[in-house]
Parts: sequence; C-alpha cells; structure tokens
Amino acid sequence: MRSKIDLGDVLKYVDGQRDFAIELYRGFIPIKALAPENGGDGEWDRANYLLGVAKRYFDEVRVMEAPDNRVSRGSRPNVIALIKGLDASRTYWVIAHMDTVPEGDRSLWSYDPFKATVVGDTIYGRGVEDDGQGIVMGITVGKVLRELGIRPPINYGLILASDEEVGSKHGIQYIINREPNLITGRDLVVVPDAGNADGTMIEIAEKGILWVRITVYGKQAHASLPELGLNAYRLGSELTLEIDRKLHEVFNYEDPLFIPPRSTFEPTKVEPNVGNVNTIPGRHVFYIDCRILPKYGIDEVLKVIRDTANNYCDKHGCKVDVEVVSREDPVQPTSADSEIIKRLSKAIRIVRGLEPKLLGIGGGTYARYLRARGIPVAVWMTSKETAHAPDEHVFLSDVINDIKTVVASLLTEP
Repeated sequence: MRSKIDLGDVLKYVDGQRDFAIELYRGFIPIKALAPENGGDGEWDRANYLLGVAKRYFDEVRVMEAPDNRVSRGSRPNVIALIKGLDASRTYWVIAHMDTVPEGDRSLWSYDPFKATVVGDTIYGRGVEDDGQGIVMGITVGKVLRELGIRPPINYGLILASDEEVGSKHGIQYIINREPNLITGRDLVVVPDAGNADGTMIEIAEKGILWVRITVYGKQAHASLPELGLNAYRLGSELTLEIDRKLHEVFNYEDPLFIPPRSTFEPTKVEPNVGNVNTIPGRHVFYIDCRILPKYGIDEVLKVIRDTANNYCDKHGCKVDVEVVSREDPVQPTSADSEIIKRLSKAIRIVRGLEPKLLGIGGGTYARYLRARGIPVAVWMTSKETAHAPDEHVFLSDVINDIKTVVASLLTEP
C-alpha cells in the first residue's frame, strides 16, 4: 500500500475511468430493479450483478436481507462493502440505492430505457441518474483505491440499498434499525441523490413531507335532477381551493436556505368517481402533497386541513374524511461546520474551481433517517434533474468529476 499519496496523480487516474463507468452502466441498467409497489420483483437480480463487481475492489462485501414476502426471493437485498482504512474506527460512507421507478410511456423515449445508450458525453437510460450515478460513483471510488494501492485515512464504505423510491422500509431504514452502530455520528456520509447542474449544491436540510387523502361525501343522483343529489365533485373542487388558500395564507414563512424558500402545498391526484357522464357523483377523493419547512410542525398543517374541511362541510351539508397517506417529519439539518460538509466543500473547490452552496430541498432522501439519529449527512452529486423523466440521462464528464470530488474529500483533510 502507498505511504504517500499525490492527489493530482490520483485525480488523473480517475480521468481514465470513463470506459469502466460505461461498462458498469451497461451491466446493470438492463437489469430491472422495481419495488413490488411499482409492479416489480425487487432488486435481487441487479444486486447480484453489482455484488460481483464490488467483490473485485472491496475488502469486505456482504448482503443484509430485509424480509419481504411480496417478492419471489422473500427478501430485499442491501449490499454493504468496505475498504479498510488506516483508522478503522471511522468510515466514509457513500450510500446509493439500486431501485428505480418504471420507465413510463416508452413512446416518449428517444432510446431504449434499458440499454444505457451512449451518445457523445451523454448516457441515456432509466436510472442512470437516479441512482445509477451514485452506484457508479461509489464502486469506481473503490476501484481507484484498489488499483492504486491506496489505503485511505479512514475506512471507505459503500451501501447499495433497496426500496428508496417507495419509502426505504426495506432499505436504509432496515439497515440502521438492524445494525444501529453500523453508521455513527463520527462517520462521514455522502448520499448522492440530489444536486445541481454544476455540482456546487450540497443539500444539508430537507422539508417535512405530508401526503393527505381527502374524501368528500355528497349524494349520488341523476345529472338531470341535481336537486335530488349533492355533487361531491363540485364540493370537493371548492374544498380543494379553500384548503389550498388557507394553507398558503397560514404557512407563509420563507427560509432562503431552501429551494423553493417556502412550504409548498400542491393538490395532485384525483381518484375516479362515477363511470358515466350523466351521474352526479356522491363521492370525491383528492390528494394534497405538502412539503413543510422545519419551522412548522406537521400536526399544525394537519389541523388547518382538518379544520378547514370540517368547517366547509358543516356549511354545505357534506361529510369529509382526512387521512394521512405518508408522513415524514422535519429533522435537524446537517451543520455547515460538520466535517463532511467541510471536506466536500474543499473537494468541490479543488476539482471544480467553484464555490459550494449549502441548501435545503423539498424532496426526501436517505439523509432524513440518518439525520434523525444525529448523523451529519451531505446529499450531493451533479444533477441535471432528469430523474423519473423520459430520456433520463447523465453526462459522463459529470460522473467522472463526481468520482474525483469524493476521492478528494476522502483523501484530504478539511
């Protein structure tokens, strides 16, 4: 193992990893990794391929299985790989996820979503960004350390988890509940699952997330005799606007740390009601997606929604149910003074020559569950924000620069 490391030489070596990155993408992108909620059979096929690759470069590789009887294997895989460092008491973790969302309407794709098509500097495919970019980054860092004979200052660890797209119950949540001391507050953690186009954004905070299902009950009738019914569609539409107005009125604080700086409340899904045009529906179901600044509690938001709904229905003679579909309470942000933020910021300056920006987002990542345990986490990668869209793609030059940035932050002091 090398006793002295020239960072410039290491970064030049990373420049030569483009072909490996393409080969890796072409190996796992064709292997679907969908949760059962998305019509899939889990991540095992993809995990087995990635296990084979990881074993070439890491000292220790194992799989933690999260039981799930909805998939044929009966479990969901979580790959945990480690390269031992000079100080074995601490670990620099990269935590990525193997699962993806479905490809959606194939007619909207210019290329086969499961072929990892390379066009110049761009590679297309479902999951190449979310979170294939994190997978390639994490494995390639291990490859570089192994091939250059570098023993890092602390352990280098990689977790390829399952189930991120639908709640992480069988992924990072299972891992930290099963082995609560695997990742500690002394470790350095990067979650490559959000970023901006030039790689300068480090996400240190996330809004709380609340999904609400609201059911309005009226009275079904023939459309030619509306006086005999109570149109739940009309009532639900009016209530949607009333709740929307009230939420934006009450929760109007802006925090410049976040993009966007305010809490957001968006009516989204509407369930089908009647199957024919000439029937007044007696039931209307709609959903609201709430992304809530840490200043506010989710219970505060729920109270406003319930009070507004009940007051409206008392006035108009309908009934209403408000149900929580999903809830993720805000957690304490990662401190700007934490070691991982300082290391990553320095590495961005070294590799990109740009000044990093610390921001919060409305989306949810694995970081939430780690921060809730007091573990500082940097959510970071270069992202053109094509995840979940047709023609999802990444620039290979961005992938290489991300690998350089992680290597630099691992090998240099803040």
